[in-house]
Amino acid sequence: MVSLGIGALFAVGHPAEVRAQTVLCPASLPILINGSCTNGGSGAFSGAALASQAISELSQTTTQETNKEIGKSIAERRDQERERCPAGFSRVDGVCRRRPAAEPARAVPPEKPRAVIERRALQPPPTPFIEPAARFGTWIQVFGDYQKRDASGPGALTINSTGPGSSNLALNIQSRTSTVGFVGGADLTSRGLFFANDGLIAGALTGYTSSLLKLNTTVAQTPGNGGTGVNNTRVTVSGPTAGLYATYFNAGFSSDATVKFDFLNLHETFDDSLAVNNGTTVPFTGSGTVGLLLNTSVIGNLNYRFDLYPNFWIEPTVGAQYVNSSYGSGAAQLGLANGNLVRVQGGARFGNSTIIGNGVLMTTTLTGLAYNDVMVEGGFIPVSSFQGSNLLVQADQGLMRGQGILAFNFNFGNGMSSFVQGDVYGGAHLFGAGGKAGARYQW
Repeated sequence: MVSLGIGALFAVGHPAEVRAQTVLCPASLPILINGSCTNGGSGAFSGAALASQAISELSQTTTQETNKEIGKSIAERRDQERERCPAGFSRVDGVCRRRPAAEPARAVPPEKPRAVIERRALQPPPTPFIEPAARFGTWIQVFGDYQKRDASGPGALTINSTGPGSSNLALNIQSRTSTVGFVGGADLTSRGLFFANDGLIAGALTGYTSSLLKLNTTVAQTPGNGGTGVNNTRVTVSGPTAGLYATYFNAGFSSDATVKFDFLNLHETFDDSLAVNNGTTVPFTGSGTVGLLLNTSVIGNLNYRFDLYPNFWIEPTVGAQYVNSSYGSGAAQLGLANGNLVRVQGGARFGNSTIIGNGVLMTTTLTGLAYNDVMVEGGFIPVSSFQGSNLLVQADQGLMRGQGILAFNFNFGNGMSSFVQGDVYGGAHLFGAGGKAGARYQW
């Protein structure tokens, strides 16, 4: 009764969002203070709280993955339109040339060559091909991705509201994320808006994405006299996506913009073994659900393409994206809060186009990018035991990452095209790999 009374006093003296996080603590240690579950006399650092705070960063993997795939799809759409020749034309040495009109073979009587020549001279010229004012198209793609993250850092065991507890801690977290999904859309292409060869592609997109996050944490008390806590957390993040996109190009210059909304549901389960400062271990299993997580993304890129040789080109690119995460009911119980992320990137795409069997145009592109999450704020309820930080954010924010992409695009003519693609990315404490395939029909 005394312990419960002390715990109640702690609860009164802490913000409502901290008092509500009891889903992460067992009944014997009901109050969460600075990442530690306590009853006022005994305490244990919560591996579930540590893992749960990492979810904010990891939940953005789902959004970042769809952002990445949509950005590459827009670039591929732009390349297809640039490479496309109007009806009645074929690409020869990188230039669209009119195909000669086919005529049936005729036997010319040797005794009347002049009459045949005169009759041919009187035939009207072939009807010119007129490019339609707008072309409509639909596309769909499926994708998958695997991501590995690691982070470690110091902490402190807290069992009361006035300061740190009895020992320092060594914290370690490992996460593995697998993502699958599909994105499809419909767009309108218009050429010759302001200049003879410029163009605008604008459309809407929708899709569905599902991610499985596996987080394992260990909490070791130093100098090692208090035991080690172990936590295994599993999180599923899934839901639909919708948005609008547009890209404009003129000669070598191009730009694109995307606004996208991910409507996600988040469910967490965990098994925790808490190492209490009195030398005992408390097993604990729990779960929590966030009713709705809305991730809003605004993305923009600028590019310029240089033709190095017929059918060879290079396209430097720079871009930025902003992502806002807004959590629904149940977020505070898992230590989550609204947050923002800003990412900048730059690099170049190298491309080559060639004709393969049956007149199929194959475009091979190799892309190298460097990116940096220059601002990561919010996303979780900061607690001093975690030094007010998310360990996985510490492993990303302000660090340069690299990404390589190899893609093969096939244009079969008559508005039909397809592609396959693979990519790898990473840096310190991060490795990821993925692939996708898709098709498009335009008429």
